[in-house]
Amino acid sequence: MPACPSCGTTTDTPSKVFTVIVEPNEGERGLTQRKVGMYQCSKCNTKFPIIVSRQKYLVVAEDQLRKIQGDLKDLKATNLELQQKVTDLVKDQEIMQEMMTQKDRESQLKQLEVKVHALEGQVSYLRKEKGELEEKVSKFR
Repeated sequence: MPACPSCGTTTDTPSKVFTVIVEPNEGERGLTQRKVGMYQCSKCNTKFPIIVSRQKYLVVAEDQLRKIQGDLKDLKATNLELQQKVTDLVKDQEIMQEMMTQKDRESQLKQLEVKVHALEGQVSYLRKEKGELEEKVSKFR
């Protein structure tokens, strides 16, 4: 909040706001638009200006402006293309991830099937051995 230069009292709102265009100083480029608020101190009635906001503007030739606008249009088109490509790549990545998950599951399933087959072979062997041992035991009884 601006303060009165005479007594230091802060003031909330300006009594009036003006827009002023300031030409550049030496070595500067462009114009500056300033909004200046006129404040009045509630304590000592001193009127004082405060710059509320500033906006810089550059003056360019029409052909240069058209070139900049054309470049901007081209960049927007390129941006849309790149956004579409990124979207497509994300979709492809999701599909690939799903395929990898499916292949991983299939691989695990095949490994389990091989283990089941090996266990079944061992169970068959153990049953055969059990039968032979029971036969030998029955001969000794």
